[in-house]
This record gives sequence, structure tokens and C-alpha cells, in this order.
Amino acid sequence: MFFERCSCDERAGLTRQTCATERTLCPVETPPDTVPQEEPPPIVEPPPTPPPAPPPATCAYGRITGRVCATDNRTWVNGAAVTIASTDCDGADMPLQTTTDTSGAFTLTDVPIGRWTVHAELGSFTQDVTVDVEDGETTAIPDNDLCVAQKDVKIAVITGMGDKIEDLLDSLSLTYTLYSGKDQWSAEGEPFLRNLTEMKKYDIIFVDCGAAHSGAGGSKIDLGGKSAMIAQNLAAYVAGGGSVYASDWSLLFAHLVDPAKIDFVLRTATSVANPLATNQLMGYAPQNVTTTITEPALAAFLGKSTVAINFPAGSSKHWGLIEDIAADVGTLVSAPTVTLCNTTNSQCDAAGATATNIPFAVRYKLTPAGEAGGWVVYTSFHNQAQTGDDVANILKFLVLHL
Repeated sequence: MFFERCSCDERAGLTRQTCATERTLCPVETPPDTVPQEEPPPIVEPPPTPPPAPPPATCAYGRITGRVCATDNRTWVNGAAVTIASTDCDGADMPLQTTTDTSGAFTLTDVPIGRWTVHAELGSFTQDVTVDVEDGETTAIPDNDLCVAQKDVKIAVITGMGDKIEDLLDSLSLTYTLYSGKDQWSAEGEPFLRNLTEMKKYDIIFVDCGAAHSGAGGSKIDLGGKSAMIAQNLAAYVAGGGSVYASDWSLLFAHLVDPAKIDFVLRTATSVANPLATNQLMGYAPQNVTTTITEPALAAFLGKSTVAINFPAGSSKHWGLIEDIAADVGTLVSAPTVTLCNTTNSQCDAAGATATNIPFAVRYKLTPAGEAGGWVVYTSFHNQAQTGDDVANILKFLVLHL
């Protein structure tokens, strides 16, 4: 008999059997009581550190140069507005604007790089051109690419006997619709001005000297039995944004828009009214008047500050002479001295007194509350029987700024 130690890693004590034959003799290790363990709290990760802010955008700029010409594609114009509705490199609005000089030239500086539309505007006439601006570079718009154009501007002309403004419009490459005020006033001119809806189809209405004349030699200007309606329509047309240009004997049309704006020198009558006898007009002919250009932009356009205007002796020697204007009426051309008709001679066959500081070309904008408002322009002279191009150029300036 021998004693054997269990191979169960524990002493089994003395026994006659081996561990191999009696495994139950091996002591069983009893584990201690099991205590439930609590779940550890979740680990909260700290929020990620935000990336550093990007550096401010680096803006890049260039320049744009060019020239603006008139609707005839050959006359350079001063005072045209040139604009770009640009944005900066951060996307913020950055509108740019300048005006043209006496040669029609302009420069836009600090223009953000990119593709932009350059917009030119002069009176009712506009033009647009697209350009690309590069960093540090000058983009030059070719000559004649930015000539203002008529586009959708509608023009009507009421013809007369004293001048033909339509000839000047032709020289500016402008298109228009004619309404006779000379031989067919009652059939064309008068029905047109009685129809406000038809008038509003046009942006500008020109009235030639002597429109609606009647009698021998055009002895009176007579709008007919509907003159009150015509006066009402003219005022409503201009208040709504339309513009009217009238010259010399067509002063009645300009006067009726707003009778308080322009007063005229009359022989015996106390005020301008329909019908208007033309021998009431007190401008004497023949005479050549040296006028002063009082509007700086017009003087720059002409390149001179004085212009000679001729009043020839025709079938009638009377012409419209302005006596006074309201405070809000602008004078573009004035005469330091001018000769009037002799008040005792109804045919103006003799020269009379001398008047001083007489407006020769005036304009005002009618701006009633709540209305768009338009321009009224009147000139005592017109483009007929003139020497040289000065008077024609004055009228071009006036047309292009309507």
C-alpha cells in the first residue's frame, strides 16, 4: 500500500485509491459568492476643436475704359451715366458709376474681376456691353461699341410750317411717326392730341414751329374747338412721364402743359391763349443774336460758350420771345440783348425797344406727386435758316437729354 498525492493541484489526504480511480476525492474549489458589477459610465469624448477660420478673401480689381457716342454712332457725348451693378469678392453689392467727359470718355476704377455688363445712359437712350475684367488689367471697350441707342423709345412729330425737327432726328438716326400739323391738322394732329391713350404710346412728342396754323401766312395758331381737351391731355401726358419739345410759334403747346412756367412778351394780349394771333409775338426779324450758353454741360458739348442765332425775315417777322420763367425752369441759352418789334406796328415792320437777359432755350421737369414726370423744352429758335452747325448741335443736345 502506498500513499499518493492527487494530481488535482490540491492535497487529497490519505487514501487507498488514487485520484485517477476516485476523482471525487479531489477537493472541489468553491468560488466565492458572485457580486454583480455596475456598468462603468460611458466615456464622453470632448467636442472636436473647430478648424481655424479661413483667411479673409483676397480681392482683385481691374479697370474699364471706353467712350460713349450718340445714336448716330459718330457724335461723342458728355454727361452720359456709365454704371456697373457689380459685387465684391465677398458677394456684397458694389455698384460703380461715373460720367463721360467732353470727348465721351470714361474710366471705371477698382472694378472687381469677373464678367460685368457696362450700362450707358443719356436721357431716354441706353446701351449695354459685356466685358471681362482681369486682375490689375485695363479692359478697353472699342470705340462705337457703347453708342446709346433708341431701342424701345417711341417718338412722334407733329409737323408745322416753320421748321422740320424731323430732319434733325434723321441726322441722329432716330425713327419717328409723323402726324400732320401743317395741312392736315384737323385730320391728323388734332385727333392725335385729343387721344391721350394714343399719345402715351410715345415717349417724346416734338411739335414743329407753326403746327396748327391757319389764316394767310399762318396768322394764328388755332387748336380748334377741342383745345381744352388738348391742354388737359398735354398736361397729363407730361405728368405721366412723356416729354414735349416745341419751338418758336409752337409755344402754345409748351405753354398749355403748365401755364405758370413760361411767360411770353405779347404786343397787346395779357396772356397766351388759344387761338393765338402770331402778330402778338414780339421777337423782331431780321436780326442775328449772339447768345450765351448758360448750361455748363451744353457749353462742354459745343466746346464754346457763345453761339450766334439767326432770325431771318420771312413771310412773318414775329417770333416767340420769352419774358419770364418760373424758378424751377432752367435756362440753357440766353440772349444778353435782343431787339423787339415796334409795339405800334402789328406787322413788326419796324424795330422797337431792346430787352436784356432773355431766355432763348428753357426746360423744366413736371413732377406731380405720385407721377413719373416728364420734360418740357421750348426754344425761341429752330434749325432752319441757320449758318454752321452750332444751332443744330444745341438741338441735338436737347433731343439726347429728353
